[in-house]
Amino acid sequence: MPTSYVCSDTSSIRDETMFATASRVRGWLLIEVRGSWGEDAIHSSALGQHVPPHWKDELQRRHIRAVCIRAKRRSGTEGVRLFACAARRPGDGRAPLWRRDVESLAEVVGVAEDLHVDRAPDDHWERSDARVALVCTNGRHDQCCANRGRPVLRALEGSPWSDEVWECSHIGGDRFAANVVVLPDSLYFGRVESDSVASLFTTLDEGKLDLAFFRGRTSFSLAEQAAEYFLRRELGVDAVNGIVISATPADGSIEARVGDRAFSVRLRRHMVSVAEPLTCKGAPDQLVPSFTLESIT
Repeated sequence: MPTSYVCSDTSSIRDETMFATASRVRGWLLIEVRGSWGEDAIHSSALGQHVPPHWKDELQRRHIRAVCIRAKRRSGTEGVRLFACAARRPGDGRAPLWRRDVESLAEVVGVAEDLHVDRAPDDHWERSDARVALVCTNGRHDQCCANRGRPVLRALEGSPWSDEVWECSHIGGDRFAANVVVLPDSLYFGRVESDSVASLFTTLDEGKLDLAFFRGRTSFSLAEQAAEYFLRRELGVDAVNGIVISATPADGSIEARVGDRAFSVRLRRHMVSVAEPLTCKGAPDQLVPSFTLESIT
């Protein structure tokens, strides 16, 4: 592909749907890392000298995804801020967000040793009722993340949400930039623009989702994300946790609840061949999963 290839533009031109594209993440560890980030932000940054080569793999075996974060408002401050949370499913109760400050990046590996998605961290972590919003700006990983993410960050400066917003390293779905992840609910949004981000956050403040930007939630499988999307679209459900996925029977249907009403969703999963690269640096002719709705009963 030519060097001018832009994956996010190409995705929009082919009118690619965004639903059921959220990365599957059961637990998050956010690490404040000032300065520049390379393509692999964990190892190609100031954090890299403090972590062993396979540290990310070890975290992933515990279903935890490590992400670098930074914020202009924190420039000149001392210490390193960390956040951790598990991605809970609707109906399991609100997932708490945990915060901890350490003196330096050298402490991060030790602090993360006891993190698990199925239990609260130790008493050194403080439970927080705050919301954290991540905007991917990792241009070394993909130019679209920086070119589309940074204007969104600038639009949020001085806004009512400025204190909860952090720029972050790669979170997946480069072609849907600008990508925003909202924790602790673990919601993915894509194709967010500087003139639409305020509307997105206003809707979230009302406890609702804007389906136009919604990619899915990381606590659901891709099929469950698709079922949630179709239920929201067909029934007009916009409450953030308004749909509870209760079971996936052996016949492949997905059982869900909307309030006191029970539904069964049948989907057809198929692989779609995409001729263009899915990322600016990627290879062409990739297969991506897609879902169509067969029935809701």
